[in-house]
Amino acid sequence: MSGFFHSQPALRHVLRILSCLLLAASCGFAPVLPASAANTWLGRPVGEVLREWQGRGLTLIYNDRLVSPSMRVQQEPEAASGVALLDEILAPHGLKLQPMGQDVWSVVAAGTRDKSDRPARADARLDTIVVTASRYVLASEDLGVSTVLVQDELRALPKLADESLRAVHRLPGAASNGVSGLAHIRGGEENETEVVLDGMPLSEPFHLKNFFSPVSVLDAEIVGAMDVYAGGFPVHYGDRMSAVIDVRSIEPPVDGMRAIGASLYHTNGIAGGSFDDTRGRWLLSGRRSNLAEVINLINSNLGEPKYLDSFSKVEYDFSEATTAALHLLVVNEHLRVNNSQETEYSKVGDNSAYVWGTAEHRWSERLSGSVLLSYTNIDTDRDGTVDDPGKRVGYVHDHRSFTATNLSLELQQGDDELLFRYGVDLGLLNAHYAYASRLDVSAGEPWPDSPASVTVRQSNLQPDGNQTGAFLSGRWRMTDRLTAELGMRWDDQTWDRVDGGTQLSPRLNLRYDPTDRTELRASWGRFHQAQGINELQLEDGIDTFFPAQRADHLILSAEHALENRIHVRLEAYYKDYEELRPRFENQFDPLVLIPELQTDRIQVAATSGSVRGLELLLNRRNAGPWAWWLSYTWSQADDDIGGDEVRRSWDQTHSFNAGLNWINGAWDVTLAGTWHTGWPTTPVRLGEAPPGEVPPVVVGERNATRFDAFKSVDLRVAYTFALEKSELLTFVEFTNLLAQKNACCVEYAVRDAGGGVYALDRDVDDWIRFAPNIGVLWRF
Repeated sequence: MSGFFHSQPALRHVLRILSCLLLAASCGFAPVLPASAANTWLGRPVGEVLREWQGRGLTLIYNDRLVSPSMRVQQEPEAASGVALLDEILAPHGLKLQPMGQDVWSVVAAGTRDKSDRPARADARLDTIVVTASRYVLASEDLGVSTVLVQDELRALPKLADESLRAVHRLPGAASNGVSGLAHIRGGEENETEVVLDGMPLSEPFHLKNFFSPVSVLDAEIVGAMDVYAGGFPVHYGDRMSAVIDVRSIEPPVDGMRAIGASLYHTNGIAGGSFDDTRGRWLLSGRRSNLAEVINLINSNLGEPKYLDSFSKVEYDFSEATTAALHLLVVNEHLRVNNSQETEYSKVGDNSAYVWGTAEHRWSERLSGSVLLSYTNIDTDRDGTVDDPGKRVGYVHDHRSFTATNLSLELQQGDDELLFRYGVDLGLLNAHYAYASRLDVSAGEPWPDSPASVTVRQSNLQPDGNQTGAFLSGRWRMTDRLTAELGMRWDDQTWDRVDGGTQLSPRLNLRYDPTDRTELRASWGRFHQAQGINELQLEDGIDTFFPAQRADHLILSAEHALENRIHVRLEAYYKDYEELRPRFENQFDPLVLIPELQTDRIQVAATSGSVRGLELLLNRRNAGPWAWWLSYTWSQADDDIGGDEVRRSWDQTHSFNAGLNWINGAWDVTLAGTWHTGWPTTPVRLGEAPPGEVPPVVVGERNATRFDAFKSVDLRVAYTFALEKSELLTFVEFTNLLAQKNACCVEYAVRDAGGGVYALDRDVDDWIRFAPNIGVLWRF
């Protein structure tokens, strides 16, 4: 893997393409320079005009869904400059500038009610007040105190493989290795985070899920809004005990949108529009991987990773009170991958489909409801071999399929003083497993005194059952400055091999606003996570389901908006784990193709654990062309194993994240950096032995030492060319720009040093050393 990203031929190829794009004249493009005040505005792209005034120091917030590339200035404005001029330009398109704070303006639909960036008060709707702590808005049309990044800033972030969910890695409390698409949120496992798209929980939301899940099934161009709950989330979210990423797809503009793009990682296209006098809206997107072509281009024998995904939706307003929608997400991938020594080979085929329909109806101002009906089908085949003569020989055949039919009903009732929300979830699920593996390990592997061993596993299971849940919450505006929310969730699972039992999850959230610029929050809650019917650990010899795991969260949060548009958030949290099920890890080298056929595979038999931490986040946006953020986290994540506290393998005591964004006219540049304490690892040494004999290898206390600190600086540079009736976004970005060595894996070998002396060699491998990307997006 590291050889692919560090390939010199690949870098030269990228730089050749980059030079063509940036030297616009040689590629047939001409950069559009900001017009002087004397030039006419008539006929110019509206987006270009907005960027020009941003470059002149006016703070503007907008997205290309409202301001599409096809929009042109329809008449010469009478105003000479500033907000008045822009209002005249926007008005024919049904848009206006809305004040969001001191010298901050947002482009919104003309009918939008004015608001500021101050916390909600008695004039705000009760259902819009953010009561829950640890909520971060990572993509939004609106700017609020809880907003970390708006849509355009999310797009501007440097992110490996064009992956928008990697923005979560920039949040305080997120632990990431730089490869996996999902982070460990506040000490939890990666699978403790739920990803939701337009109300639909996605069971397996990542491509290459057997290879660190580096890319989600969500094309970055369809992401319209993203809320991240790092803990303490409301009761209508269930079956996860650490975090929720709630993604909502974009709403296409009424006059339509089209875009096609290509990068080293993907080729993608998106189109959308409206019909029936804007009562209906549609969106269609598709994306395929370019990695196989890039690997072939650089003459690598690593394999052929191929995948594609497609998302579509249709919405229709049957009346002012009733809206229905139909969504479809289809995923396909086929991979053939070798390791660099060509001793391991893996082939994976995966087909997934999610189809869901939703309907929303408002009977009155006090009563509304929604329904979601969904069907999920996931089918995966995985085959692999290990052929390292004299050391290891083995194979794996793994077929898994999973279907689920779910129905969710929800009602919301109340007014701006007291609001109730209640609902039920019903699911029918079944799965099929056909698993077989064998591993023959020769004597002397992995250590000189290791005996030969044979491990054979075979299972053929067809579990089925149902999953039910119900929740009730009440939100009460006790005073103009104090709001409380109390909720209870009930869940039950009955697969045919175990009675999962009933789980009750009470949750309480409080919000108090002592001043117009300060918000104080407190959250306590219980969160359960059942083992999914598609999550049997057959690869590690476990063919039964475990009862639901449990985590209790306690969170205290303070947030303040300073006069100079700097927002400060401080949070302290404690998470107590109980009834944990065993997990399995590769102790020394997690970066492998077939984890269960490795000799360092171990069971982590923790039944409880705890995580505690303190997070500080500062961010400032729209200070002329500049925006920045800075965060620091102190945390400690432990497992309780036999009464001993053992650091989790992703524990990082200290972590810093920082970023700087500069926008000037058509230029958009973002520099981001990450530093955190090195992750734990297990020490190994040679024991004592008589002269001339091979000493035994002594494996020390698990996770008792650490790798060196993780460091990465990432850069993205984008430039937008304004064409006749469209625009072309070009970008280049670098992950780990400085090629820092961030240790991931260790390999040990006992060597005869001569003269009856033996030495233990330690070879350290790294996560991604350097990953370039270059791409274009044509909006027309």
